[in-house]
Amino acid sequence: MNNEFQEKLQLYKEGKLSQNVMAEIECEIDKFTAITDYLNDDDKAFLEELKQQIPTDNGEENRPTKILKRRVNLRIIMMTAISVLSILIIIIFLYFLTSKITTSLFALNIKESYVKRAAIVQLAEMFHPQYESHRSGVDKSPFAQQNIHVSLDNTVGNTLIDETEIKVSYSFGRPVKSETSVALPLLQIEDLALLNSHESDPISGFKILEKAPQGTKAKILVEFNKPLTPEQLKEHFINQISIVDTTPLEIIPLTSIGSKFVITNPSYYQFTPIYPYDNINKKNAKQIQDNNLKQTQYENMDNQTHKESFISNLNLIKSNKRLLQVMYYDDMFENINIDDIIKQVENNGVQYVGVYISADCKELLKLKDNAMIHCVRVQNIVVW
Repeated sequence: MNNEFQEKLQLYKEGKLSQNVMAEIECEIDKFTAITDYLNDDDKAFLEELKQQIPTDNGEENRPTKILKRRVNLRIIMMTAISVLSILIIIIFLYFLTSKITTSLFALNIKESYVKRAAIVQLAEMFHPQYESHRSGVDKSPFAQQNIHVSLDNTVGNTLIDETEIKVSYSFGRPVKSETSVALPLLQIEDLALLNSHESDPISGFKILEKAPQGTKAKILVEFNKPLTPEQLKEHFINQISIVDTTPLEIIPLTSIGSKFVITNPSYYQFTPIYPYDNINKKNAKQIQDNNLKQTQYENMDNQTHKESFISNLNLIKSNKRLLQVMYYDDMFENINIDDIIKQVENNGVQYVGVYISADCKELLKLKDNAMIHCVRVQNIVVW
């Protein structure tokens, strides 16, 4: 509404307008009145329609609706919970089913696990001659994951000096990683004075034993001034030591392999390369009987049985090269031809370069003037 029309309205109220202008003003007023009445009627109709759509605040009328809504909401919640639970059960079922199928297809079965565990024990004792294994086992995990663990004990007599455990993890039937509770260094060629042309020192190691009180037990590493056959080892060392009324004599002979490693030759006749709990037929029974006989000969330091044992141990290394690389380092035996070493042993027999001996210190002193000794090191000593 502009100022001119407002001024005309004011003059209209005061009766100061001409008849023609007053007629125009009244015509305009009638228009505005009609428009306002129309708009008011439309607003009332809209409000009435809106009121009809809003439920009345009557408790009795709303109660069935509220009950129905509550039941619908409860059913929705129940159906959602059942669906989630069903999906969860299906996922768990599929997880265990898939794991079982995968394990049955790719994991080591009970027979393979037994043989692999026995192989790890044999290899661990071979490469860590100062240790023996008395406990081992296999742990299983879902999806063809397995852990073979082998405990290793370093003892002098009945005294435990230290212990560790080697754990080899298998995935889908293959070794993938290894760990030890205590690091175990390999005994290498450079660790032996004879094989490194170091000066002979057959006396200083015995000085420690001479100072030991009565009843003291010790483990010594004796290095020979030349390689010895098993029978020569028995003649020059074992037969010199009395084991009457003392700690039983424990000997672990050492030999070299290639130009890098020094290992022992643990008896292969006590190693079980096959699952032993199958039905024992005549052939297996005869093999067990032969092994018992050869074990006795092995303990008596027979050249032939030591030779056969070492060849079998070399074949074990050859067939488990990947396992050794997982246990120690990636390129282990990459540049060593095991077949050549086997041929050499077949032609010349096993040659020992040293020996671990555990016994009473006073008995070990009987070796002091042994002409075959290059040097002696005291590894462990136990005062009783």
